[in-house]
Amino acid sequence: MSYASIQASQQLGKWSGQATYSISRFEVEFVPAPFDFLGSETELDEWAHSLALSLSRPISETLSMEWDFAGRDGFSNYRSVWLDTYFAQHFGPLEGVPGHELYQEVTPSALSATGGLRWQYLPASGMVTLSLTQVQEEVSPGYEIDFDGIRRSELVLATTAMSLVAENVLSPRLRSRLALTASDTSARQTRYSAEFALNAALAEKWVWRNTLGGSREDPQFDAYFFDTAVEYQVGERLSLYLKARRYRDTGEIENALLFSTAAPGLRNDSIGGGLRLVTENWSCHLSATHSRSDYEQRPGNTDFFQNLYRDDDWLSLQLAVSKAF
Repeated sequence: MSYASIQASQQLGKWSGQATYSISRFEVEFVPAPFDFLGSETELDEWAHSLALSLSRPISETLSMEWDFAGRDGFSNYRSVWLDTYFAQHFGPLEGVPGHELYQEVTPSALSATGGLRWQYLPASGMVTLSLTQVQEEVSPGYEIDFDGIRRSELVLATTAMSLVAENVLSPRLRSRLALTASDTSARQTRYSAEFALNAALAEKWVWRNTLGGSREDPQFDAYFFDTAVEYQVGERLSLYLKARRYRDTGEIENALLFSTAAPGLRNDSIGGGLRLVTENWSCHLSATHSRSDYEQRPGNTDFFQNLYRDDDWLSLQLAVSKAF
């Protein structure tokens, strides 16, 4: 996967605005399971374009409103591209089978809008934000077949989410952030998430950043993660950091009767480092991260997706450059 973005900010009177355009490229080598005689190897090249707009305006000295709007045209991740190809190869050719009219090629897209209020209840040291988000997403659906013919999953997913975020300066050396979120998506139970971050200034040039979070959704999904990073300020403009992350989940909730596209339980660990260079008008961020994913033993109804949910490790490189005008 490759990714690039460009961002612009502007102040117009009391309004602050920021626009971001992003482009992603998914280069996927689709390889079916060895016993899958209907599937065939193919090289995929998919592009996705995204545009986001953020606006904020003070209402009073302690209260401000925030708005975020975003749109995406294309797939959101590698997994979606892989599954879309699988279903196209297996269900697209089944003309004459009952329910084949349900099959259709879809270009995924999404629209979202968020409105929120931020209250600064302690000057420069304590604030809380309450926001509501609505997402409408057209997805590439899943299919299955039985004696009654072909069945299709949801084409459009609607999500409503509410979040509460509290940020506090606990002392001259400690800053915290607590985020609580509840999200409701079509045909699913409500998912609850919590995240707590604590940043500590260990010394004049040393900062330690930590984040702990988790999610739960009935009937059987649990996930948690922990991030930690140590940053050293080399000089006035240059800083170096090391980071590590651990993620665990119990696997996605089953979504089919005969075979399932739901991912098994996942263990992911990553470690990396980078540098930041900031000048009066320019900033640069360069990082490298090594990650390893280990999936739990798959049940029999996910055998067709063994090449999608396979243990793997990879190296990610990122370069970000920005300029203030």
